[in-house]
Amino acid sequence: MTQRLIFTVILICITTFSFSQNSNILVPKTQESQKEDVIQAYFGFSLLTSYNGFIRYGYIQIKPSGETKITYLSRQEFIYQVTGQEQSKANPDGKNFLAEKQIKWDTFEGLWKLRYSEYPYDGPRSKEQGWAGRDFAPTVAQWDFLKKNYGYQKFTQFLYGDDMWRLVKDAQDPNWQNQYSSLR
Repeated sequence: MTQRLIFTVILICITTFSFSQNSNILVPKTQESQKEDVIQAYFGFSLLTSYNGFIRYGYIQIKPSGETKITYLSRQEFIYQVTGQEQSKANPDGKNFLAEKQIKWDTFEGLWKLRYSEYPYDGPRSKEQGWAGRDFAPTVAQWDFLKKNYGYQKFTQFLYGDDMWRLVKDAQDPNWQNQYSSLR
């Protein structure tokens, strides 16, 4: 009987150990591996025209490897997310960035003026003037100004983070608008 009991105990131990050797066991992350996995997320915009309008909105995710992923947002999704009304990876705390940074929403709507000298389509706004020195693009001096002060270098680029917020805030100021318009 004792031999049977010993055999049963050994069999149970072997069975238990064999199941515990599963290669799918989760290993807790080390602090070092957690640092590598942090992805930065920012709101951004581009002046590349889209079917939705003159401004492309989105949020940008940047992996530690430098890989960038852009998720496009509609104007409405963008405003909901930057004001904290809708969940966003770029605004996990639900802050109202427009209020925090003292930016009026319609400033985003006027950013087309950076690229065009006049409103490019027929309609009620067709008489509205832009700030660009050429019909469909900024002058060389205006591009240099955008590069130097905001890191914005081409229409296809998404401007994001502090540079984006600074440009949008500055673009509200009539003195800034006059300075930008005068660059030829």
